[in-house]
Amino acid sequence: MKTKTWKINKLEKVCEILDNKRVPISQKDRISGIYPYYGASGIVDYIDKYIFDEELVLIGEDGAKWGAFENSAFIANGKYWVNNHAHILKPNNEILISRFLVYFLNFSNLEKYITGATVKKLNQQKLRQIEVPIPLLKEQERIVGILDESFAKIDESIKILEQDLLNLDELMQSVLQKAFNPLKDDTKENYQLPQGWEWKSLGEICEINPRNKINDEVNVSFVSMNKILDGYDNEFSYVIKKWKDVKNGFTHFKQGDIGLAKITPCFENKKSVIFDSLENDIGAGTTELHVIRVVDNVMSKFLLWFFKTDRFIQNGILNMTGATGHKRVPKNFIKNLQIPLPPLKEQEQIASYLDELSLNIKALKENYKTQIKDYEELKKSLLKKAFEGRL
Repeated sequence: MKTKTWKINKLEKVCEILDNKRVPISQKDRISGIYPYYGASGIVDYIDKYIFDEELVLIGEDGAKWGAFENSAFIANGKYWVNNHAHILKPNNEILISRFLVYFLNFSNLEKYITGATVKKLNQQKLRQIEVPIPLLKEQERIVGILDESFAKIDESIKILEQDLLNLDELMQSVLQKAFNPLKDDTKENYQLPQGWEWKSLGEICEINPRNKINDEVNVSFVSMNKILDGYDNEFSYVIKKWKDVKNGFTHFKQGDIGLAKITPCFENKKSVIFDSLENDIGAGTTELHVIRVVDNVMSKFLLWFFKTDRFIQNGILNMTGATGHKRVPKNFIKNLQIPLPPLKEQEQIASYLDELSLNIKALKENYKTQIKDYEELKKSLLKKAFEGRL
């Protein structure tokens, strides 16, 4: 194996450590500008001045991850500033190429050099002891050339897939907008509806935040917020509890009710679901839900899809109350919300179409995400081959 001919040096022998030149600036003292201000994991701000004007290698001292393939090291070049959360390395380029060092550090599991139980840190003493393989410069150049070219192609493929994922979300919203505004009327409120449709307030056609009355010993489903998936998935999970343990201090619901997150950022993330397959058809859960119980001639799935529209989400955000970070959509907004309501048969047709489209989009998303994961694994495989001398 080629690595048998590679020399091993401690990092302090092949790099100048420039930590004494780094200077932290508190956020209140920073003046906005054009120069990158680097921290442990990359650029955290742009300021009006710089310390460095050369290519250097940075690696997190604290507030970073140092496991294998965690991208703990990176190149900084041009004019920039570095705070005290990143170590600054200047490789001796007569024997070590900066990008080769970055690739090696990101390939390596550096956990054995990390100190601290609660606040983990790669202190300078441990940093100096990291063992770095040093092939001949020509071999380093060959390896870096292959990795640079391969990673560039992989990153471009990942970028295309990530854009495809965004396009699918835009497609879903475009279809939702058309489903609930078939005539494409641009009026902000109570736009024109097709014949047979009518505007109804949610309070007219639903019961908001109902309460259940059942025997204390009955087993029921309990749903916490983190058990409700966000986005367009209509999925949740639950644990089973006695009704007496959850009837007070929690939201009530039953089979077929809609749960709608009311608190930020869950509301914005489209955490909404139809409760089905509940234990004994009854449930309770987080108080950060509004529960909507439909009546005759209203289909739960139709309303759920309405709650997934950007128009509804944006309207809800504008009507939130409470302190920053704890804003909630109030009950009165939900109660007075105007819903474009078609006849029941048309509700069923619209909901069925959206269900099918959603399943197709979900399958495509899973495919794209799998491809992205495969590309990331390919990167790891290339790095492994590179530092095992098999590239």
